Amino acid sequence: MIPPRRARLWTVVWAIFLLALTSWPSPPEVPVVSEIPNFDKLVHGVLYGVLGFLLYFAIGWRGEPRFSWMRAATIGALIAVWGTIDEIHQYWIPGRSMEAADALADTTAGFLGALIASWFSTRLTLPSRPSTSRSAGPGPPEPSPMASRS
Repeated sequence: MIPPRRARLWTVVWAIFLLALTSWPSPPEVPVVSEIPNFDKLVHGVLYGVLGFLLYFAIGWRGEPRFSWMRAATIGALIAVWGTIDEIHQYWIPGRSMEAADALADTTAGFLGALIASWFSTRLTLPSRPSTSRSAGPGPPEPSPMASRS
């Protein structure tokens, strides 16, 4: 599991990277991929999926790590706000456009990234050892319960 402090740092770095990308006026087109219909939605998916993944670990959830639809939905809602604000921001950037489909792609990808992070959070945690058990190793043996009765 990614430590929350490190995840927060990476989330902020990634969010600034996304803001820088969407603030770039008239970005160059790559001829090979520009001809693929809706390729930009796939790019949004990757970028915001990573954001959802990082944001999931950046939040200090209460309780044990576990798979949670509600936690992923919370991240999806946060990214919906971020993605919508980012699309509105692009309205004022020359060579950019504001598209509702992009905001929807951002939200969906952020939710899926958070779902993947939620699944990973249950797989990456180590099982805790009970505090009352003693490991079998060198040292005096434990007294048996019958020996204490007199």
